[in-house]
Amino acid sequence: MNTTADSTSDNTSRPFGFWLKAVDRLMAQDFATAFAAEGATRRDWRLLNVVDGSVPARRPLTPHKLHDLIDRGWVEADGDGWALTDEGRAAKERLGAAVDGLRAKVAGAVSDEEMATTLAALEKIARAFGWDEETPLPRKQRPGFGFGPRRGFGPRRGFDRGDFEPRHGFG
Repeated sequence: MNTTADSTSDNTSRPFGFWLKAVDRLMAQDFATAFAAEGATRRDWRLLNVVDGSVPARRPLTPHKLHDLIDRGWVEADGDGWALTDEGRAAKERLGAAVDGLRAKVAGAVSDEEMATTLAALEKIARAFGWDEETPLPRKQRPGFGFGPRRGFGPRRGFDRGDFEPRHGFG
């Protein structure tokens, strides 16, 4: 198990946000790699868990949300709801083995006590920023979408060919 005594870097030299992004991106990369053999994503994994009832649905499941899983033959309509097919249960079992491996990696990195402390601290920080159980997390901001500064608008910076050629058009 790795502990702070095993650490080879000064963990105070980088800001809190760096470590949050680092862990998130590295975990996302490991999930993507682990699920690639199935052609699946973390979203597919979450949906399989909702369909089989392991995780409650936050919103009703629709054919639009499930179309990838339906096309693969992993999910089918079942009365008023949805159910995993035999292929879907087998895929969920294979993906579950990959998830267990990733969870083991986390468990091997920190003690149970360190994990509990970390999760409690992160929850307190999230609540300080206004998070609660009823409010979905804000979506990731993408440049050029929504409100705010956009590339290509506003004053030009730097030089381009027009800075050295006569102006044509209006004014």
